[in-house]
Amino acid sequence: MVRVAIVEPRSSGCQLIDRARELGHRVVVLTADEGERRIQRRHLDGAAQTVVLDTNDDEAVRARLRTLHAQDPFAAVVPGFEHYVPVAAAAAAELGLPGISARSATALRHKHVMRARVAEHGIDQPRHVLVSDEGQLAASVRAVGLPCVVKPVDQSGSLNVVKAGTEAQALAAFRRIHGYGSGYLGRTGLPLVLVEEYVAGPEYSVEGYVSSGEAVVLAVTEKHLGPEPWFVETGHLVPAPLADGPRAGVEEYARATVRALGLELGPFHAELRLGDRGPLLMEVAARLPGDRIPDLLRLATGADLYELTLRCHLGLPGPRPVLRAGHAGVRYFQRPELDRYARMVVDEAVAADPAVREIGALIAPGEPVPPPGSSAGRLGYVIATGPAPEAVTAALDAAELGIAFEPLNPSEEPTVGRHVLILNRWNNKFAEYHRYLDHTVDRVAYLTTAAGQQPLDAGLAEHIRVVRDLSDRAEVSAAALELQARYGQFTHVLGLSEFDLELGAELRELLGVPGKGVEDVRLVRDKVVMKAAVAEAGLRVPVNRPVRSAAEVRAFAAEHGYPFVLKPRAGADSQDVYVLRTPEATDQALAQVELTAFQCEEFIEGNLYQVDGVVSGGVLRTIRSWRCLGSCLDFATGTPFGSVANDDAEFEARVVEFTEGVLKALRLTDEVFHLEVFRAAGTDEIVFLEIGARAGGGQVRFVWEEVYGVDLIAASVQVQLGIERAYPRADIGGEVAGYLMMPEPPVRPAVVHRVASLTGAIPELYTEALPPAGAVLDGNGGAVHTAGAFRFRAASSARVQEAIETAVKLYEMDWSPLEPSGV
Repeated sequence: MVRVAIVEPRSSGCQLIDRARELGHRVVVLTADEGERRIQRRHLDGAAQTVVLDTNDDEAVRARLRTLHAQDPFAAVVPGFEHYVPVAAAAAAELGLPGISARSATALRHKHVMRARVAEHGIDQPRHVLVSDEGQLAASVRAVGLPCVVKPVDQSGSLNVVKAGTEAQALAAFRRIHGYGSGYLGRTGLPLVLVEEYVAGPEYSVEGYVSSGEAVVLAVTEKHLGPEPWFVETGHLVPAPLADGPRAGVEEYARATVRALGLELGPFHAELRLGDRGPLLMEVAARLPGDRIPDLLRLATGADLYELTLRCHLGLPGPRPVLRAGHAGVRYFQRPELDRYARMVVDEAVAADPAVREIGALIAPGEPVPPPGSSAGRLGYVIATGPAPEAVTAALDAAELGIAFEPLNPSEEPTVGRHVLILNRWNNKFAEYHRYLDHTVDRVAYLTTAAGQQPLDAGLAEHIRVVRDLSDRAEVSAAALELQARYGQFTHVLGLSEFDLELGAELRELLGVPGKGVEDVRLVRDKVVMKAAVAEAGLRVPVNRPVRSAAEVRAFAAEHGYPFVLKPRAGADSQDVYVLRTPEATDQALAQVELTAFQCEEFIEGNLYQVDGVVSGGVLRTIRSWRCLGSCLDFATGTPFGSVANDDAEFEARVVEFTEGVLKALRLTDEVFHLEVFRAAGTDEIVFLEIGARAGGGQVRFVWEEVYGVDLIAASVQVQLGIERAYPRADIGGEVAGYLMMPEPPVRPAVVHRVASLTGAIPELYTEALPPAGAVLDGNGGAVHTAGAFRFRAASSARVQEAIETAVKLYEMDWSPLEPSGV
């Protein structure tokens, strides 16, 4: 775990905070945190420290970084946005950290210097003239030719970049730039303007990074622009549908330009047009691309540009990412005829389209809509994925037609839909509920813990109430009643964690909210009641009995023999679960547990399968079974755990039929579920073990989203709120996914010194999550904080299983016991 400074993060820089935290780094954010530089709380809450200062005062930023570095050294200083590339570079140089040179930073920040450097290397680019005085403008326009482009030399986001068809229009554009005042983010711009040749042709950007002196291209992005004379970007498609020849030409042009500008390390975002003379440079930035392009890149190819950026600035060379052949796009909505809008209306077909991954508003209902001319005037967006660019474009086009922004009448206030109370105990990306639920349409309040508060967006939430412990029913009930008294009747109560299902039911009954009550939830939480209902439906369950004393446990053993299982009636994550094989082991277990609500259960010999899926309106929408390599109990006691999607069609059909019977028996009609069954040795019958009315844990949620295109957390929200949606099928015959989790060391707490990366060593491995050097594994990580997690994809279960077995053999971790403090 290292300390990383990020200077004034904007756009993708905010996601960089989140990703750095996920990777285990301690993030220090330097920000003015006001006006255009205000950062959403959900991002800042993920930082280890936030330092508020005037980030437009370069010397103040460098001085503060020197002081902070002396107190606790940084490993990297990273610019959070294009305007802060030079100060971050200067600070990194002062502190002796990896970074780009001042010369490169100047060329990559100021477009007139960039043009001069590119010209020095003989690279073709648009004709251009630098203008500092209005009197020079007419001659400059004649030298470049009409139409031309007039742009500031040091702004971003297409701000004040205009196509001019006449000298008069060029003069108006020049005056607009000079009259802009302090400029974007409060930074005073240089009094210089570029007049450039207008290049007719499609526009692209090239996304990549420089590591060890080599410029690596990850993708070419096709850009969509709004109506001229502006150049506002309204969409992106990754990767661009270019033939091999033009693509290779674009990539090499970008690499040559990056080399000419002397970029030493870190990400680059090169924008160009493909004209009659071939690729021609618009500009290059030494930063993460904006407009969600890093997210599109990850969805389409698997490349994590956030992590690559951090690795570059930390001076950590690594293998090139293995890119997969997917496609993703984003479309932004402009409505120049509106100055405000009342509500965003999404057509049901768009909401149900499985290709659509995310829909959101950028300007809240009732808020002023800025005039056209920059990206600030975009009202909302949609993200879609697909197997081919045509499929993505079709989904985005349909969304463009199916999403409307209703005008705001002078007397009309923006309306809202549902009023939702969310119980949250997660402190990771799964708690980013704004990704699943439009907080500008629905009112959303939260009951959470101090740790769970971090990912929540305080700027969008109606209210965030922090309680000491969600298990404290009295405190939580009082807080819920107070919120309802203050903000009005709730229409829904959501609790997505296994541990909050009963609490959610109790609050629905307390607040008079429709939905599952205590008795409904008991069917999926109390394993004795659960198994009784399933058995009554004629499905095979293990012989089981509730026990409250040691005598009852021993009586079960005497009646049914060894081995047998002793487990809590309402537990999770294999906590306090014992497989007892001898009387001596039984005595040891009884000495460790308090038998307040336990059960004894027949031990089933056979393979354990996990079955995940979505049921809506009582109909299975998507389902897939997974054969476990090991068990959750074995993992908790120190054995690697793997899981492989089943590709036995005959057995899958039996699983589907069995699952439908279980769902009906337990009255599960609108849920994401995680079912566990045994495929019994000898008889091959399916035996029910247990079910959770929630998304599976561990790596289940990741592989479902990354390989099968189903976000199980989003689906949990959607089905519980009655939002109709079509979900991609995970049927037999397609790609097979799998995962592996490595257990924590046998001696805990332990400090991690090194975990060997397996990226590139196993073709089927598509991503890994490794604890960083310095991480402490304390035995409480469960399936979340492991000693390494690996995710695989291949054409068959056999190949995935072989890859998992290879990963177990190749896995290496250096660690040592954590010495007690003060010793």
